[in-house]
Amino acid sequence: MMGQPRGWRPTRVQALWMIGLGASCYGLISPVMKTAFAQGYTMEGVTAAQYFVALLFWAVAGLAVRTGNRPKGREMIQLFMLGLIGSGGTTVLYYRSLIHLPASLAIVLLFQFTWITILLEVVLERKPLTARRWQALLMILLGTGLAVGLLHDQWEGGISWVAAAMALGGAVTYSILLYGTGRIAVQTSPVRRSLFMSLGSGVPILLTTPLTAYYTAPSMAGLYGWGVLVALLAQITPPLLFAVAIPAVGGGAAAVLGSMELPVAVVAAALILKEPVGWDRWLGVALILAGVIWSERVNRRGRESPGT
Repeated sequence: MMGQPRGWRPTRVQALWMIGLGASCYGLISPVMKTAFAQGYTMEGVTAAQYFVALLFWAVAGLAVRTGNRPKGREMIQLFMLGLIGSGGTTVLYYRSLIHLPASLAIVLLFQFTWITILLEVVLERKPLTARRWQALLMILLGTGLAVGLLHDQWEGGISWVAAAMALGGAVTYSILLYGTGRIAVQTSPVRRSLFMSLGSGVPILLTTPLTAYYTAPSMAGLYGWGVLVALLAQITPPLLFAVAIPAVGGGAAAVLGSMELPVAVVAAALILKEPVGWDRWLGVALILAGVIWSERVNRRGRESPGT
């Protein structure tokens, strides 16, 4: 098991649940953002508002929480860069790709993070890739295609290869986030880790947000109301859960559990947005869940069953 900060340490099963919960929060972002758009708020405005809310939260939390080790100078820089590339880079690249790509294609490209993260572990750490993990990845990728409706999307008008490259870039940066979270400054306080990552994530977000996003919102109170909700789902709950849980299980397992984002997004779209969900999308959800269970089946001692 990898290094953990002093204090409470989750078991493997607890860590898997925490990662699944964090990924599920990400799955709720899409219907929440669409609801905000329907009320006249822009992607740039809500994104900037949620960043300021999250930064304020982590700044206050960092001052209030005095337990745990503080990151050292080099670790501060590493966490800042992880936030800049992993969190901020994913937000900017994926959201920008959605402007020019069908959502179904964009999310399929983003979900390549599942195998990219595992590939990072295989190449950089020479970790063996079990047959069960291969089988789970195939189930998840197939389920992703079904869940986003690839059977009936025609993508009329062609595909922007620049936007497709941006979506794939988002998959790479998200993989870096999952991989790095399990290895950088793992002995320090999760709150302080999240603070420096939040500082870094703001750089690409603020640089790509036009000034008009701050004063054209229907209501500033409403804008920051949505900002609070999105911040909780994107930059507060998942980073804290990941900071505690990923060091206990590794980036590969986190990548598999991260696929829980899509089933939650599909269910939320059906319940919150009242979007029609066909049999193929429900089958895709079932395949993703089956892949997660198959990959992370554990025995009573909290480890993978023999023969995997």
